[in-house]
Amino acid sequence: MRLENFEIAKSINFIFCSHPLNKKNVDENYMEEYQATGLDHACALFSYEDLVNGKLSLYGEDIEGLTIYRGWMMPAHMYELFYNLLLGKGIQLINSPKEYAKYHLLPGWYSDFEGATPFSIWNESRDIRAALELTEGLEGAFVVKDYVKSRKHEWHDACFIKDISDKEDTFRVINNFINRQGSNLEGGIVLRKFESLKSIGYHKDSGMPISEEYRVFVFKGEILISDNYWSENEEVNISEDEYIWIESISGKIESNFVTIDLARKTDGKLIIMEMGDGQVSGLQQIDAYEFYRAFQNQGKGNIYSIEYVKEVIKELVKMDFEPELSLCFRGNESEYMIIGYADHVSFQRCGYYDGSGEIDYKTLDELFESELIDGICLKRDWNKIVDIWCSPSMIDFEFKKDKYKKMIEQNNQEWGDRRPIFKIVKKEIDKWNPYGLLPEFPNDEFDGESTRIALDMDWNSTTDKIAKLISNEFTFSFGDEYMFSLKCCIQTAKNIRDSMDRFIENKRK
Repeated sequence: MRLENFEIAKSINFIFCSHPLNKKNVDENYMEEYQATGLDHACALFSYEDLVNGKLSLYGEDIEGLTIYRGWMMPAHMYELFYNLLLGKGIQLINSPKEYAKYHLLPGWYSDFEGATPFSIWNESRDIRAALELTEGLEGAFVVKDYVKSRKHEWHDACFIKDISDKEDTFRVINNFINRQGSNLEGGIVLRKFESLKSIGYHKDSGMPISEEYRVFVFKGEILISDNYWSENEEVNISEDEYIWIESISGKIESNFVTIDLARKTDGKLIIMEMGDGQVSGLQQIDAYEFYRAFQNQGKGNIYSIEYVKEVIKELVKMDFEPELSLCFRGNESEYMIIGYADHVSFQRCGYYDGSGEIDYKTLDELFESELIDGICLKRDWNKIVDIWCSPSMIDFEFKKDKYKKMIEQNNQEWGDRRPIFKIVKKEIDKWNPYGLLPEFPNDEFDGESTRIALDMDWNSTTDKIAKLISNEFTFSFGDEYMFSLKCCIQTAKNIRDSMDRFIENKRK
């Protein structure tokens, strides 16, 4: 994110719909978002119901300046009223009424992206006869909607037209749509050419077909955050070239805050399915806290800022914590990890626990500026990160710092002078992978084993005793006496004993 946009994003306000029955509380449908954004931004409330009647009723924090609305969709004329009433209070919504209408209504943005979105034709009428006139000369499958919404969850009854030359079925579907939309029908009737999309199944409630789709939020011409539209906890399967294409689309948008909905066709290409004003677009599978953190700490590709990561690693290391951060880069199939230790920081390719994929650096600055494994330079390539995972201690760290201090102090009291033993054991056990048969990510699996081994040890434990503890613990956990025989565990035990000796020696100096 460009510096000027980052500074604007950090200082922006938010305004939410209030609860219809308790106007001093947020609408329950936006409770999680309201709580998430309140960590970093000033938040106000307003009564949607009063606005419908032409009145502005504000609650919550006093705000002024640039503000993003998060709430229910508004007709374009209602948004214009809202914008002007707020402006009279010194509050300026991020999108002007003209910008809101352009991307809220399909005819506003269609011509700018014609060819990258399904062929569409529309009128300004709600009359079934006028709608049927649109069908003249059309062939194949179509979808009916208004300027804003379809009734996709009533797929076969009021949305999908299998063959538009079938006059009887076309009349049935369009007529159902018009009648069911009723007074909520906005603008007129739109017919969109049906595209064959890569299917991922059917909606669990409505039974409508669902496809590989993505929702992308764009802030001032740059990708703010994106995720799957339907699939929860699935990876975003967008290539380097596709990401560049999305960036080029984002740069053409003539509004400050917009969503782009993309879908993958059966031929593998992405297509723009919808655009919308970002203020009235749902988060879909995007986590509320990640969404609002994007305005503070994140740039392209749904990541934390480099400054935030470095600062949190430093703070956690000071607390005698060993923070771990996993990174995935666009166009790279490997996953990488940063681990902070008391006297150095490590960068490694995940899955290489023999040390061949690991490089140690004395300082964080040295790590971030160096050419690393696979030609990665964190400082240069940070904007190529498409996924980032960190221990819970790193999430919203600035708001949880005191909590983690107390937790670490409590752990240190329980362990006493034995806590370094656990850290030494854990590090060596995490590297250990006899015959390559252990799980791919041992540190996700073996914390319990490492804890129990360390609890049965002391500073005088011999290599043989440590090997026996490892053998017993892993035989108990995995039930394979041969794989975890005493002989197999000797080298790991020796590494642990050597690390303990070095620790004792350093303490004496």
